[in-house]
Amino acid sequence: MLPKTSFKSALAIGIMTASASAFALPNVFNDTIANGISQFDSTVALAGSTVATAQIVSGTSVYNYTDLGGNPATVTITRPNGSAVAFGSAYSSGGITTTGDVININPSNGGEAIPGFNSGVTFTFSSAINALGFEVGDWATCCMSGTRPVGSPSTGSGLWIAFDGGQAFLTANALSANDNPGYAAANSFTNFIGAIDDTSTFTSVTFFGDGFGEFLVAGGTLRFSAVPEGSVSNPIPEPGTLVLAGLALVGLGLSRRKM
Repeated sequence: MLPKTSFKSALAIGIMTASASAFALPNVFNDTIANGISQFDSTVALAGSTVATAQIVSGTSVYNYTDLGGNPATVTITRPNGSAVAFGSAYSSGGITTTGDVININPSNGGEAIPGFNSGVTFTFSSAINALGFEVGDWATCCMSGTRPVGSPSTGSGLWIAFDGGQAFLTANALSANDNPGYAAANSFTNFIGAIDDTSTFTSVTFFGDGFGEFLVAGGTLRFSAVPEGSVSNPIPEPGTLVLAGLALVGLGLSRRKM
């Protein structure tokens, strides 16, 4: 029997964004687990939608849920190349523990077009979505000196998201441990990462890191939704995050497919 998911919503809180257009940057989230979940859920609710959740269970790669149209749907977890992922138990740091088990990412540079891409994780949805968030562990503990392609910050441990195998967006970049909001707030190497691209809907989202040598995990509880196109606009920026909007879009030579 596959795990069943649930829906949840909350009050509205603003997040960092870029304008919604055909080539807009996604609205990105990077905060403590508690704050990030609240912001993600409330932003989806403000857009008039609801959030589906799937708690990660070690060893389980397929999760059932009910989409916004009331239809049975699934989310499947693989590596970007389609191979099986490696799971771990819930991650704990500084007294804060993820809300579910995790997927081991361990960023590595395999010579792919996007450094670190194939060591990440891809979430494939049978019913298209355009909003996804989850918990991250062990980010910004080390490995911040690797070089990157022109057009993005030259160094740092980055967390990247790509919708439908298209352009990758830098959702967070760490030059020190304090760039992890969980560590800055509570000496915990945990944080929440999410993105909403309301220019369309998508059936897959890939998440990966480029802090090569870092032990990185993602999971806890997946949160996802399909908000109406153009519905997430003019939210309130969070201090210290606007710089990411100007750096997020990196042309990596991959075509973007719209649903």
